[in-house]
Amino acid sequence: MRTRITDKNMFLSLFIFLFIFSCSESEEEINLGNNFYYIPFQEIIFDVTSFGGNGIYQLKNNEKIPVVLSNIDKYKYNSEFIIIKQIFDMEQTSLLIENMIFLPKTYFTYDKNYILLNENFLSKLDTSKDNSIYSQTFTHQLLENTSSIQKMKTNKENYYIIEKKDSKN
Repeated sequence: MRTRITDKNMFLSLFIFLFIFSCSESEEEINLGNNFYYIPFQEIIFDVTSFGGNGIYQLKNNEKIPVVLSNIDKYKYNSEFIIIKQIFDMEQTSLLIENMIFLPKTYFTYDKNYILLNENFLSKLDTSKDNSIYSQTFTHQLLENTSSIQKMKTNKENYYIIEKKDSKN
């Protein structure tokens, strides 16, 4: 009887150890060259902005500018290009866009050269309102009125080629 309890305790201890070990390991950002980076899914990093997806961003003037939104399924890169397959995730994209617009200094910065949002709709943004209900509603309407986002949503699978020399995508 005593050996069974010891075996169970040993198994339980091993299970807990493996669980803790696997949780403490997190992927790091991957440098893709020419200031482009891949961010793996890292909930800890994104807890501040409530965004938990992965993506490709470019670092400019110490600011992270999203180039390809979540969810990156696969990517390959060399010294000249980054090729990306994205399975579009509307929920994570909404959270990211909301944080870029309403909390731009927290994590990501909005750059209209990379993420083409409806500029006419953005001009209607009421900067006097900063509550979460307004920001969620505004972001939802913005995404519904942005043709590039709607195209990504319709396609579901999207492919991108980023030429790193000229920073074109």
